[in-house]
Amino acid sequence: VGVGSAKVDRVASSRRVAVESGKIVSRSSTCGDKKLRDMPEGLIDPCLKTITFARGETPLVRLHYYATHPQTRYHIDVAGSDVAGMARDAVEQSEGVPQIYFTGCAGDVAMGKYNDGSDTARKGLAERLTAGIKASIAATRYAPAGAVKWRTFDLRLTPRTDAGFSIEDCLATLKDPKLAMSRRLTRGALCLVFHERCKSPVELSSLRIGNVFILHLPGEPMVHYQLYAQRLRPDCFVAVAGYGDGGPAYICTKKAFSDKGGYEQNASNVVPETETALKNAIAALLGAESASKAECR
Repeated sequence: VGVGSAKVDRVASSRRVAVESGKIVSRSSTCGDKKLRDMPEGLIDPCLKTITFARGETPLVRLHYYATHPQTRYHIDVAGSDVAGMARDAVEQSEGVPQIYFTGCAGDVAMGKYNDGSDTARKGLAERLTAGIKASIAATRYAPAGAVKWRTFDLRLTPRTDAGFSIEDCLATLKDPKLAMSRRLTRGALCLVFHERCKSPVELSSLRIGNVFILHLPGEPMVHYQLYAQRLRPDCFVAVAGYGDGGPAYICTKKAFSDKGGYEQNASNVVPETETALKNAIAALLGAESASKAECR
């Protein structure tokens, strides 16, 4: 098994930008506001991580993990892999080795700082992400695989029932023909289904190979959880994939719900206390002694 890591230049940026008033403003995947683009990157995980399964030092497949919303455009009526797919394809073609790309905890991370929506910006993002993947591959070092251990954790999630999220509110939204279809689907049908979904636990998992961990999380977790997982096991190589189950939608920190402004907490289907439950699950999956010993600040 080989592991490598490299910083990615000018791709990811925080979607939650604090302005002078203390309010949180959203800097989305495409950002036409130059003032927002000129503001700092904010909290991200700047590193892309690569895990390679190999025979000797001959790579058989590479897995890449990077935390940002992998999109540069909205409402184009086409399903595609966007910049992440462009980078993955470029590396696969140049190396001749299968490449698999996973989005990490990117709930509050997007490409907005570096994307004004132009084709030029999109091309630059793809080139820089490609360069980051190649640098991570170049940094790869191999070691015998070691023992393999698969852990799972049944996480019980609590659905929100505050205004707009109760079963009654979801039904009303679903049945309102005056609302946009996207609203009726997300705040109506999907939220309604999630209430039923929460009667069963969501399965989280981790794969450990020697000192390498691959952690699989549900929803769109904030990058906070990825950094937290890495702090729990500084002695190991920890790669994190989010988006394993779309039901919870955004999994925010508890603090995000008390912030003034911002988007993610308004699109979350789970209660603020989910932070503690998810951190306990992460600690268990990583075999950490206590979730309280590595608070991510």
